[in-house]
This record gives sequence, C-alpha cells and structure tokens, in this order.
Amino acid sequence: MSWIIWNLQGSSVQASPCSELLNISQRPGFNTRQAGNLIVLGRLPRYHYVVVVPSGSEATLEQVRQCVPDALIAKSNLGNYILAGSFPDQSSAKSIYYALRSLGLDARIIYVR
Repeated sequence: MSWIIWNLQGSSVQASPCSELLNISQRPGFNTRQAGNLIVLGRLPRYHYVVVVPSGSEATLEQVRQCVPDALIAKSNLGNYILAGSFPDQSSAKSIYYALRSLGLDARIIYVR
C-alpha cells in the first residue's frame, strides 16, 4: 500500500487509506456476489482469509463502509462482528486490514476452514 503525504506550510495532509481500495470495492463487492438470479451475501467456500472487525455497532459499520461499501454485520457464537471481506489468500486480505487499522478500527484477519 502506498501513502501520499504533502507538507503544506508546516502541516501534512494524508490521502485516505481507503482511496486506493474504493476503485476495487466498487465492483459487485467483497461480500456480495451474484450466482445466476441469486445474490449471495457473505464468505465464499474457498475464501479462507476473512477480514473482520469485532463489533455489532452501526457507527462502526459506517466507518468500515468507508473502505468496503458492502460490509455487513454478522453473528457468531463469540458475538457480533463486521465482515469486511473474504479472500483466497492472506496477501489479498492485508490491504483491507491495513486500511481499516489506519482508521483506528480493531480489524483482524481470521483463517476459516
């Protein structure tokens, strides 16, 4: 991930960490896929690396949606979490992970079998 920093008379302005991802995440989405006439929400079977933010808060969901417009709240036995995306490999998951962490969110990459 690249960062752009400008120094403007003693202050610095930093490009949004999500700006690079927005073009990627404008496609159907990390969490929304179409299969024929059906829209499938959530993780695909072979996408074992999942980026999550432990929270069920609507405010946190809105923060995550700055990077991933189709992020959604999901539930597990351990509690609510926000599904930011699922990926076939860890390196693909890292860009979303780092962008969300730079927003101050408790993003995590989880391996799911």
